[in-house]
Amino acid sequence: MKTKSFLGIDFGGTKINFVLLKNNKIIHKMRISTGKIDSGDDIVQKILTGVTKVEQKTSIYPSAIGIGLAGMVNRTTGQIIFLPNIGKIKDFSVTERLSKKLGVPVFLENDVNTALLGEVYLGAAQNKQNAVFISVGTGIGGAMLIGSRIYTGKNGLAGEIGHLTVQENGLRCNCGKRGCLETVASGKGIEQYVTSEMAKGVKTEMTGCKTTAKKIAQYAKRGDKLALRAYEQASHYLGKICGDIINILNPEMIILGGGVVESGLILKNTIKAAKNYALASSLEDIKIVRSMLKNDAGAVGAAFLAEALKSKRDIYI
Repeated sequence: MKTKSFLGIDFGGTKINFVLLKNNKIIHKMRISTGKIDSGDDIVQKILTGVTKVEQKTSIYPSAIGIGLAGMVNRTTGQIIFLPNIGKIKDFSVTERLSKKLGVPVFLENDVNTALLGEVYLGAAQNKQNAVFISVGTGIGGAMLIGSRIYTGKNGLAGEIGHLTVQENGLRCNCGKRGCLETVASGKGIEQYVTSEMAKGVKTEMTGCKTTAKKIAQYAKRGDKLALRAYEQASHYLGKICGDIINILNPEMIILGGGVVESGLILKNTIKAAKNYALASSLEDIKIVRSMLKNDAGAVGAAFLAEALKSKRDIYI
């Protein structure tokens, strides 16, 4: 049965979230495992499998589909430029293949931009004209709303907040630089810090444990000094960048999302650090908040992306 509905897909390294919207309301949610991804064809097949499951479950066939992918994409051509954390896939056309198979328009976007769109339409940034979303998970990504539109920059690659330098001659980042925010404040950065400190002989209850960000968070909540220090460092540098963003963009709101934020260990200290770096006059009426939609933000935003672009509404600046 055909209805004016839109399907949003948030395609991540470990899970793929699907959200079906009808009349701007969520009517169905589903999650499947990403599994092993070795090629662009694997991404296409996973999406086709998920879309089929949604249609079978709801008997609703979406009018258009939006996809948020963690990496560099060309939203105009629907091509993947590079996905560092999903099979290291480069130069692959996604939307054309999916559109032919599904018979509806398919749109592609970076996952942090779709997360920001989700918060704008159904989350913390409703009725905001200027906001920034920072996703702090395995890596760190950013998205900016300026004058109620997503700012994409000259080549469409704006928002790489995770690759702002916070430590001269710091740890090497996946991007090739040293000392990026991602090396100290992301999940991977927190893991690297703890591992390096343990190698130096720093005492911790985590000795002998697999030091994942999630495990480190558990030990931090138990009071382990090294684990706490790792999250305090992450908060400090994230707060510094938030302060810089406030000084440069003067947004109404900064939204923090992602697994590291959901640990509950960094929001308070990040806000405290931001206040130390932002100009007092710029801090007035600015809120730094946790994502309201949490894990659903990307898929919700991707569905709204599909609705907007199918309607030929301009959402970019």
